[in-house]
Amino acid sequence: KHELAEHGEGFWSDHWTYNLDLIESYLAIYPEELRNILLDNKEFTFFHNGHYVLPREHRYVLTSRGVRQYKSVAHQKEHKLSENNGNKLRINNGTGSVYHTNLTTKLLCVLSNKIASLDPSGVGVEMEADKPSWYDALNGLPGLLGSSICETIEINRLAKFLQKSLEDMKIDGDYMISLYEELCDFCVGLNNVMSTEENPLSYWKKSNDIKELYRKKIRDGISGAEKKFSKPELDLFLKNLVKKTGQSIELAKDKKGNLSTYFYHEVVEHELLEKTKNEAHPFVRPLKFKRHSLPLFLEGYVHYLRVVDTKDAAKIYKLVKNSRIYDSKLKMYKVNAPLGSESEEIGRARIFPSGWLENESIWLHMEYKYIFELLKNNLCEEFYENIHNCLIPFQDPEVYGRNTLENSSFLVSSAHEDKSLHGQGFVARLSGSTAEFVHMWLLMNFGSNPFKVDSNGKLILSFDPKLDKRLFTLKAGNVKYRTIDGAWKEISLPANTCAVNFLGSTLVVYCNSKRKNTFSSNCKINKIEIFYTSKGKPITIDSAEILEPYSRDIRDKKVERINVYFV
Repeated sequence: KHELAEHGEGFWSDHWTYNLDLIESYLAIYPEELRNILLDNKEFTFFHNGHYVLPREHRYVLTSRGVRQYKSVAHQKEHKLSENNGNKLRINNGTGSVYHTNLTTKLLCVLSNKIASLDPSGVGVEMEADKPSWYDALNGLPGLLGSSICETIEINRLAKFLQKSLEDMKIDGDYMISLYEELCDFCVGLNNVMSTEENPLSYWKKSNDIKELYRKKIRDGISGAEKKFSKPELDLFLKNLVKKTGQSIELAKDKKGNLSTYFYHEVVEHELLEKTKNEAHPFVRPLKFKRHSLPLFLEGYVHYLRVVDTKDAAKIYKLVKNSRIYDSKLKMYKVNAPLGSESEEIGRARIFPSGWLENESIWLHMEYKYIFELLKNNLCEEFYENIHNCLIPFQDPEVYGRNTLENSSFLVSSAHEDKSLHGQGFVARLSGSTAEFVHMWLLMNFGSNPFKVDSNGKLILSFDPKLDKRLFTLKAGNVKYRTIDGAWKEISLPANTCAVNFLGSTLVVYCNSKRKNTFSSNCKINKIEIFYTSKGKPITIDSAEILEPYSRDIRDKKVERINVYFV
């Protein structure tokens, strides 16, 4: 297998954030693998790209409109990598063997690069590489020295994940992690700056100096030597990340608590550098900045909900409901508040009419993300209230204008001047919003972490469905499902049941005779029946937890059906 990629233009500033989603999804099924995937397994490599981000003194240019950031990514023509050696990071400065390490090293590499990329205000992560983040309609922001709070929040989330993982793995204070020496020096330098530098602009200068030195060292490859990064140093690094990004999040809020998502920085003082032969504009060194916040975007709140508790999540929900993001006519959520006061330089979002395409429309993927975060934060009443207004299957086909089994990229919001288009879906799309819906379905039916390990390392399966009572049947009926041997089977189920497929091969039947919301505090699991085959007698468990060996048998797809009883 060869990992190959052909460079297009720039680097997206958000793509790294999805790694933690994948890790969490894996650990929800294989929690006992935590230490193996983070520390013990040293089969991970780095993709080494011939394209790289230029240092600051070759990024900022003086134009007739002011200082801008253009052509930030360059290609090293005499790069030592080639298709034959797989574009992998190598030792001996690129001439040796492929470097292998563990996943924690890779995550620390990402965290170091990102915490060293906070904007001059110390708020958002800079769009330093010619491309914006998820909302690519703001494609002008990189040129305006743009940044985003979303990635700052994801630094916070990833650092907290590593903190908890180290605690769960019971890593003691004597533990030493081996990092390649360039990364170790990078982390040590950032630890010092984060611990001592409070001024955002001074931090921006110093952290970028360290980052640019690191990137210069690893341009061709790494030396191959490793240094020990102690557990106390790692603890301090993660603590500093959480503290600094926590401060950044607070700086992104206005007096009412509304969270800004996107920013750009106007250079109000600079000094000229030498003009090169190939550049139309002279390079400058920015000395002083003025931060501008764009109107509210739903995206920022989606990320923010990932790092707060249920109490704060409820406050955020009310803020969004009372903001210009909420479409009170459709009872849906717009991707952004009005952009009419912004320059067209921010990107193509600015040129669309309000409520249409990528400006103030109901961008389905992000709306689904938001609703999903409500469920993750146990705002179940709010979640079920919203899905009846927001999910496509509940839309009026006459208004939606297409089959309600088909998602759209966006729905026209009530901000659009043509009232006849309000709520109509455009551009059939079955990717992002569908993936979010599947994730909602998983959490609704099984909870976020069905598998856990106890203090002795034994595997536990505990279902934690968050089902509204309206999802249970009103009368008895038959259900057809595929058994573990691949055959189809039909069985009769009583009223007040909900049947779902677990891990692709096991039918789980929730029996809710009193028709309660399963997320209510007065609704508990009191009995579970496990059927290995349709003919055998069930194993009965008078508990909400399924212990070994049954938990492993279910994960290994040896169990045909599970009945779960609520009281």
